[in-house]
Amino acid sequence: MNLAQLRGFVYTAQAGSITQGAQQAFISQPAMTKMIQELEKELGVSLFNRVGRGIQINDTGRVFLSFVESGLDQIEEGIAAVSKPSTSQQPIRLLVEVASALIPDIIKTIHSIFPDTPIQLTQRITAVNETRDFDFTISTRPPRRGQRSIPLLSEEILIGSSAPQQPDSAYISPSSLVGKPIVSLGYHTPLRDTLDHYFSKLNLHLNFQYESDDPASIRAMLAAGIGIGFIPSVTWAEAGKQLHIARITPDPPFRTIYLTEGQPTEDVRTRKVANALVTLFVSARAKALKI
Repeated sequence: MNLAQLRGFVYTAQAGSITQGAQQAFISQPAMTKMIQELEKELGVSLFNRVGRGIQINDTGRVFLSFVESGLDQIEEGIAAVSKPSTSQQPIRLLVEVASALIPDIIKTIHSIFPDTPIQLTQRITAVNETRDFDFTISTRPPRRGQRSIPLLSEEILIGSSAPQQPDSAYISPSSLVGKPIVSLGYHTPLRDTLDHYFSKLNLHLNFQYESDDPASIRAMLAAGIGIGFIPSVTWAEAGKQLHIARITPDPPFRTIYLTEGQPTEDVRTRKVANALVTLFVSARAKALKI
């Protein structure tokens, strides 16, 4: 039994899939399958039930997982303590390209885990940054091959304004937005890229009359009754509560937000931060705007 087997078991158990566990461990699916089989043979018990072509952790596996997770954390903390004694003081470098409204909660979440660790926040809404320069990136850009990445949420993009665009209706068609004064983030920002791609597929051209590179300015203009704009249902939920909201039908636009780790290998610090941020976004998703 070795650390690679134990880490592979944890990845597979957490993901509920040998394929996804192998991706997290950066090994092939057959190699992960063999690793799990060797671990079960050494323990003399089955850790997973085979269901069709998939697997499902069983009761024995859950008991073993509870010990292995805490044991690996202690081992990795010990390794960090002796090999990188200054790790706790190294800053956490965070790039937030989207979800700027959640930055205070993101900072508080990290601070609750590592209260003495400096946090270096970079907020650029134009996707020109090299993600390997950061410990964590929150972005809608698809992760590159070989990067550790988790989808935090997929959120619908709604229409918001200080007055309803269609009285007595919570729905609006994409074509009815043509010619209306749109308040939007500027060209080649993450949200704008999502919208441009969506409307380009429909062969529709909107009147982006008011543009800004600052999401807070966009939200303030909409609250002041200047034009209409696009409201991501989770990350802009607080701003959307002050507006009249409508759903774009029949096929509304969505965007996926990813948490990407800058380093190819994971340590106890990055795992704790990543897990906490996933929990934060799951909580935010429960507060999404409803139509």
